[in-house]
Amino acid sequence: MLSASNHPADQSLLLARLRDEIRRIERRPARRAGALPCGLAAVDALLPGGFPCGALTELRGGPASGKTAVALAAVAGLPRGALAAWVDGRRELYPPAAAALGVDLSRLLIVRPPAGEAGGRLALWAAEVLLGSGAFAAVALDVPLERGGRGLDPALRRLVTAAEQGGAAGLWLSPERGSVSGTVRPPASLRLEVRTEVRGGARRIVAARADGAGLAEAGEAVAVQSPAALRRRAGGVHAA
Repeated sequence: MLSASNHPADQSLLLARLRDEIRRIERRPARRAGALPCGLAAVDALLPGGFPCGALTELRGGPASGKTAVALAAVAGLPRGALAAWVDGRRELYPPAAAALGVDLSRLLIVRPPAGEAGGRLALWAAEVLLGSGAFAAVALDVPLERGGRGLDPALRRLVTAAEQGGAAGLWLSPERGSVSGTVRPPASLRLEVRTEVRGGARRIVAARADGAGLAEAGEAVAVQSPAALRRRAGGVHAA
C-alpha cells in the first residue's frame, strides 16, 4: 500500500515509491484489447462482454449503493497472475474487507494520495501512470474532485490516452448524479448507475446503463454493506 499525507516530502516519497513499484513489474505484457467481466450477473448482463479494456467506465451511485462492491467484484475475478490498482482518494477502501469479498491483496496495489486539491492532482497523476503502464488489468479511481481545479481537463484527457495505451480497464467511482454540485464527470466510454434495494428481505444490487447507448437494467441479490459494517465484519479498524 502506498500512502501519503499533505506534507510535500511525503508526496514526493509517494511518487518515488509508485515509480519504483511500476518499474518492478513493468515487464508484464500490456493488455490492449478485450473486456474485463465484473463477475456479478446484474452488471455483466449490461456490458459488452465486460468492462472495456483500454477505456474508462463510470460507476455512479450514492453511499452504500454497491458501486465499490461492483469494482471489487471485477478485481476479485481477475485471471490468475493479473494485477489491479486502486487509487483510494477517499481513503475508504478497507483491505481486510476487500479480501473477504475475494480480492487477492497480494495482486492489488493501493495508492492513497493526501486530501485537498494538491492530493487530487497527485491522484490523477498516479492514475495516469497506472493506467498507461501496461502492468495492471484494472485500475479503480475513487477520487473526490470538483470542477474548476487547475489543469483538470487536460489531466482527464490524459487518463483516456493512458488507458488506451496501457490497455487497463479503468473504473471511476462517482457519487450519484446531482448529489454533489460541481462534481467532475469522467470522460468515460461506458456509464453505469448503481444502487441497492431491498426486495423480499434481501438486499440486491441494481445496475442501469446510462451512457447514451440506451437504458437497461438488471438486478442481483448480493451482500452490500457500508464501509463501517465491512470493517466490523472483517474484525478490525483500519489505520493506514
